[in-house]
Amino acid sequence: MSVVGGLYEFVFSAHASERERLLAFWSGLGFLPEVDGRLTASEAEALYGHASALQSVRLRHSGCGAHETGLVRLQCWDDLAGEGLGAHKPLVTGSRWMGMYTDDILEIRDSLNDYNAATHDRWLSELVSAPLANPPPQVTWDSPFVGLRETLYFDLDGRIAFIQRGGFDRPGFGTIDRALLYKNSEGSHANVVQPSRAFDTDFYKTVFGLESAPYGEAHDSGDEPPTQRALRLEAGQLFRVERLRAPECPTGYLQVYSPYFDAEDHRALSQPGQRGLSAYSYRVQSIDAEALPGATNYCAGQNEFGESACTFYAPDGYSWMWVSA
Repeated sequence: MSVVGGLYEFVFSAHASERERLLAFWSGLGFLPEVDGRLTASEAEALYGHASALQSVRLRHSGCGAHETGLVRLQCWDDLAGEGLGAHKPLVTGSRWMGMYTDDILEIRDSLNDYNAATHDRWLSELVSAPLANPPPQVTWDSPFVGLRETLYFDLDGRIAFIQRGGFDRPGFGTIDRALLYKNSEGSHANVVQPSRAFDTDFYKTVFGLESAPYGEAHDSGDEPPTQRALRLEAGQLFRVERLRAPECPTGYLQVYSPYFDAEDHRALSQPGQRGLSAYSYRVQSIDAEALPGATNYCAGQNEFGESACTFYAPDGYSWMWVSA
């Protein structure tokens, strides 16, 4: 196994002038500063491929301590490489979004209705209810709903899916802090969208050491109304998906999608230095190019926190960060 646990960090890029505003947003979700660091423009270019001075802060939620997963890294650049993914649809090639759980999705929705309302590039989905059983049972007063309720919020700053469980629990898959204003967890799962009709998780299994999560084996989806509404799909737009996890780790999952329909390619907007959710990181025992067969654009050095780190591109064109554990 290459990685030592589930997904470590969700990495968000912003302009240096926006640091305090974004720290306030993440503080509202219980993510608090843990460590700061910086790189010069030449150092950042050598590791991340973007030549701009960089100041970063790593944010930790109380739930991150359970498995050392789901932290946030806020990378504040003197100059951004571009405006990032913004509110592009979920199922475009290069897409990323962060998942987290909450005990009160209506509280989050109410507060997001007017958040960043002046931003032209934003999307707050309708509240979607997806029953666990298929076909879904009838919901009555005597037989209440059992399933997931979900809202996705995408804007220039980031792309987050907020999810609430109804009538069941998944201990360990997201640790909710009920003392928080929005009763939410750390980041529980990440998403990548591969090119159309090119689904392949072998690299993530053989090189990252991930495995199919229970009940998350590769399957086709997209014909269920809740899925269509949540992912902004048109009728007949199907996709293949698999949920991957680090062995023995109940959270920090990676969900890999590939549409069966033609989707726009926005991988250029999903790289370090691009505004918003621009990368994910994993912790590993050693930073070694020999452990990455099939990867390209491998770069290694010390990151902004003084840790041994590397960046590279997977065969599907996604950029990744590894951090020495």
